[in-house]
Amino acid sequence: MTSPPSIKGVDDLDRHLQAVHTSGNHNGRPFTLVSYAQCLDGSIATFDRRPLAISGRASMTLTHRLRASFEGILIGINTLLADNPRLTVRLVDGANPRPVVLDTQLRTPTASRLVQRNDRAVWLASAADPPEDRQAALTRAGAVCLTCSLNSRGQIDLHALLRNLHDRGIHSLMVEGGAQVISSFIRARLADLFIITVSPAIVGGLQAVDGRSTAPLSKLPLTDIHYERLEDDLIVWARPGNVNE
Repeated sequence: MTSPPSIKGVDDLDRHLQAVHTSGNHNGRPFTLVSYAQCLDGSIATFDRRPLAISGRASMTLTHRLRASFEGILIGINTLLADNPRLTVRLVDGANPRPVVLDTQLRTPTASRLVQRNDRAVWLASAADPPEDRQAALTRAGAVCLTCSLNSRGQIDLHALLRNLHDRGIHSLMVEGGAQVISSFIRARLADLFIITVSPAIVGGLQAVDGRSTAPLSKLPLTDIHYERLEDDLIVWARPGNVNE
């Protein structure tokens, strides 16, 4: 089997994504990047889930370049409630990706920045029987509710969701977190590429990868590794070692 091409920078990634977009197929699901920033000890937030300013300016610019390369961007409801992000491209030129939120019970506030955006409606992935009043309110506010099947742990079935997103024209997806979402994509073996920013700080907070779940993570070897320094931050590019393309 032919080895996947090396991806060692945004230009290489853009060429690879262009090939994915042109073919319109990637095993029936989007090409999926898992990207996040962590401190040296693995912390991405404080233990009480307060956000941390982790990335330097150059690393944040890279994040926005990556966002501009992808058709969709995904977070979990806990990240939305804690950070109220916009998930837009602001530091570089480029189009904003479609925001997608894993929100089983539709807890997204109608006043949140993602719902209030007027350029791209947020897609909320929920259970098949979410609270009717919440669904009606969010739909009136402009959100699109995608009903999804759940796995045995009562979480969104990521395999089914990604097939749904692909069918809706999302052929490339950037996953930004938080910890439960990152861990779920790793556990489901759905990451095609990792881009991890490591900041030289020690916090002792919430870890990026949560291995304490009832479905513990097994070791995932990484390959095709590339390191890049941006100011004081270290950027690690790597592929899962067991991904077949």
